[in-house]
This record gives sequence, C-alpha cells and structure tokens, in this order.
Amino acid sequence: MKKRFLTLTPILTILMVLFAFIASAQVTSGPSDATSPPPTAASDVAKVLCYGSPISLSGPQDVGAVDFAKYHWYKIDASGTAQLVTAMTGRTYTETSGAAGYYNYQLVTENANGCTSPISDVIKIFVLPQLSVNITTPTSSMCAVASNASLLTANVTPSSGYTINYQWTRNGSPIAGATASTYNVTGETTAATVTFGVNVTYALNSSCSATNTKDIVITPLPTKPLITAN
Repeated sequence: MKKRFLTLTPILTILMVLFAFIASAQVTSGPSDATSPPPTAASDVAKVLCYGSPISLSGPQDVGAVDFAKYHWYKIDASGTAQLVTAMTGRTYTETSGAAGYYNYQLVTENANGCTSPISDVIKIFVLPQLSVNITTPTSSMCAVASNASLLTANVTPSSGYTINYQWTRNGSPIAGATASTYNVTGETTAATVTFGVNVTYALNSSCSATNTKDIVITPLPTKPLITAN
C-alpha cells in the first residue's frame, strides 16, 4: 500500500502543476470591466490610455531601495476576482491593452525570507475605444461666390459616451474658432480645390486622436455673357 502511495505522489504533483498552468491561462486577456461607463475625469483613475497602448505598472521597492524578491501581480476578472497573472522578480509588469474598458490590478510583494505583504489596493487603468472620424457634406463643389456655403459634418466613432474635442483646418492650417462638430464653408471666391480637415481628440486624453479630410472644389463663375444680334 505504501509503495502504491509513493507511485501516485509524482502523478498528483504533475496534475497540480497542470491545474495551476490551466488556471493561469484563463486570466482575463482583455479588460477587467468592459461595460461600466468611462470615468468622468481622467483623475478618477490612475491612467487613461489610447486604444492599443501598452499598460506598464511598477511595484514598490524594499528597504534600502532594492527590489523585493518577488512581485505577485493580480488582475481582476469580470466577476471581481483577483487572478494571479504572474510572479516575477522584476518590479515592472507590462501588458498590451486590447478592447476598451477598465484594466484593474493588485500586487503582493515577497521579500527574500518568503514573507508576503497584504494585497494592495486596486489600481484602475482605463483604455479608450479606437477613435475614428469621417466628414460628410451635401456637396463637394460650390460656386466661387462669397455667399455660397457648404456644411461639413464630422461623424465620430464612438458616437456617444465620450466628450470629443474638434479642430477644423483649411489646407492644413487650423481655422480660428472652428471647434464644433460642424463647419460651414463660406467666403470662398477663388477657383481652386480646397482641402478641409478635422482633428478629433478625447477630452479624457488629448493624445488619442483621429483625422480626416474632404476636398471642396470651388468652381469659377462663367464670365459675363455678351449678347450679339444677327
């Protein structure tokens, strides 16, 4: 009976290692929370990142400004449970963000004697959705008359849930005061193709931006007709 138990021991050890590997593989690869509304202000979370940006977290150091022996990083899953992501000797943990939402983490430090700290408070990182914009207008050409107009509209994705900042441009130069979601082209009296553009950014992080352009053809007026008689 004792011999049989000794035979089973390595098998049980292997099964436990496999179970631990499978459990770690099931750690959430995307956001911890993809359904809650975005933060009202950037200061409500530790960091607001653009879509696809790397997440980089750093743990504290031990006495004497030396790294702890191990850093046990946990990521909160959709049910609110802290799942061990990795136990590492370096104090910096990085992850590539995928879908938008909250990425929530906790940390346990371990010293050289194997003593572990209490688990940290949750740190929240919010990743913004991918931003895009297109410009629509009723017409892409207009006569070279100062009173003629063409309304440009910036259509942003995501279309709701976020405060968006706008800046319209004319041939690459910002148009003073043109900071709404629409811009009315007027005063074009010279025949040419004019490129109007819009740059959109998130209010939560202005480095997350998207741009698009639309060409408007300004058509010259026919010359004053001369009537002749037969």
